[in-house]
Amino acid sequence: MKIRTSIMSVLIAAVLVFFGSDTQAGKQEDWLKKAELGPSAPSTQDWGAIEAAAKKEGKVVIYSVSSRIFKLQKKFKAKYGVEIVAFDIGSGTQIEKFRREHRARVYKVDVLFNNSTPLLLNEMLPQKRVWNFVPDSVAPYLDKVEREPLLTQRWSSRVLFYNAARNPTPPIDNLWDLTRKEWKGKLLIPNPLEGAVMANVIMTILQHSEEMADAHKKEFGKPVEFSKKVLKLTKKNPSLAPPDASKEWLYRVLRNAIFLKSTTKIFKNIANVKQDKPPIGFSTFSKIRVNKAKVYSANAAYDLNPAFGVAYPTVLTIADRAPHPNAAKLLIRYMMEDGFKAWNVVGDYAARSDMAKRQVKKFGIPSFDELKLWKLDAQYVYDRRFSFVELFVGLK
Repeated sequence: MKIRTSIMSVLIAAVLVFFGSDTQAGKQEDWLKKAELGPSAPSTQDWGAIEAAAKKEGKVVIYSVSSRIFKLQKKFKAKYGVEIVAFDIGSGTQIEKFRREHRARVYKVDVLFNNSTPLLLNEMLPQKRVWNFVPDSVAPYLDKVEREPLLTQRWSSRVLFYNAARNPTPPIDNLWDLTRKEWKGKLLIPNPLEGAVMANVIMTILQHSEEMADAHKKEFGKPVEFSKKVLKLTKKNPSLAPPDASKEWLYRVLRNAIFLKSTTKIFKNIANVKQDKPPIGFSTFSKIRVNKAKVYSANAAYDLNPAFGVAYPTVLTIADRAPHPNAAKLLIRYMMEDGFKAWNVVGDYAARSDMAKRQVKKFGIPSFDELKLWKLDAQYVYDRRFSFVELFVGLK
């Protein structure tokens, strides 16, 4: 009897560790009250008190999807006396790292700077592993969707680039051009099985099958004819049915594509001016900052039909049980204000409307709303993330 009781106690303890217990929930409530977040957030933000508490905390730890976070360290330390301890980690990897740490009750990160919103919105936020915080100084300049459920710092995009040195005008005008034989082996794409962003981009294109069907008719003058591969795969796997224009587009694109991991390498391969027949491909919009006279020259195919890329939010959120919650708030405000300078480049559109207007004027670019970009639907992508892998592998 004692042995059974002992075993049962161990099992109960293990379950409580894995799923959390009332005691842990109580600790979370205590932390929320102390951090003044979530249901314990005050109606007004006392920034004098927040800054004073942040200085006592002494540092803030951030997992960042952007290496440009390191550009903020010296100025932030000089201004507030608070050290930024930054880790440059891809969005998917940082969420998995944070998930494992949180499950093990290792609370060492304060801020997640991340663009994997399908996971954040459908897992991390409902599970109360992250908390939204919007500095009151920036709230008036943000649309509701940029304030909640998570704070958007900027809009990033994956777009189609071409070599501007060899092509005064874009060599393509339709996404279906990517399926032509002339681009076989000359279409560069980040591997969607190695990075969530490109997978999300392709899923967004799959979501717009009607527009892709119309684009095919404009390009070739007739409706899409489905390949045997697409018909067979969608018939064999009902969850992937029915066949549509986007699936057919993906199948044909896969025949031409070369997959690389680095978006910087893709951009440089496209933009290198010392080549006669340069490739085209998808890379991060803000890589246009890599352009250098007589070395790299690439431009985005803005007028591509039906869209030249996919936009997605890059968000800032505070980790549950963050050890330095006040320093986290201070850093988030800084990254939305003076610290945004590191991301004030062509291709990164500030979520703040006042900053975005200045970007349009400074860089001589279209406003974000004028661009032919499809916006990521986080719910759609999350619901189809497993079937997408099945589709991609099946067509490849």
